[in-house]
Amino acid sequence: MAISLIGYRGTGKTTVGAALAERLNWKFIDLDPIIEQQSGMTIAQIFEQHGEPHFRMLESNALQQALSQGNVVVSPGGGAILDSSNQGAMQGAGPVVWLVASVETIMDRLASDPATVHSRPSLTGSDALSEIADVLNVRTPIYNQAATITVSTENRTPASIVDEIVGQLD
Repeated sequence: MAISLIGYRGTGKTTVGAALAERLNWKFIDLDPIIEQQSGMTIAQIFEQHGEPHFRMLESNALQQALSQGNVVVSPGGGAILDSSNQGAMQGAGPVVWLVASVETIMDRLASDPATVHSRPSLTGSDALSEIADVLNVRTPIYNQAATITVSTENRTPASIVDEIVGQLD
């Protein structure tokens, strides 16, 4: 079985995913670093040099490989769910957990993350707050459709979020 964590960047997929995998004594796979390692480029460089469609193809391939492993928690990029085959693969592999936070919380988290500037490309070219709101408006119905479990990460510790997820897995 695989547990997939979905949600916008900055909602806690990496932090919660690592904590959840540790709690379950499973493997944790964060796709962005794997894609960067395999391509020899940052996500931002992939977007800049090859475009988003190429990145999404690399992401889909990495997701398929990750989901094929047993007892794994997978953290794909926030847009992986836009591809219906990715959505189906995640749903077929096990629970899909949607991590949710407010636009303001996401903005604060991204602003305090030094990796944001170097590795996370702009998706719309808008200012950060507008981009988050605009992208969430498009993705929220898709996240909602894909999710089997929805958990707020707003003002919570990773341990409390993991407790809620584990409680809903039973």
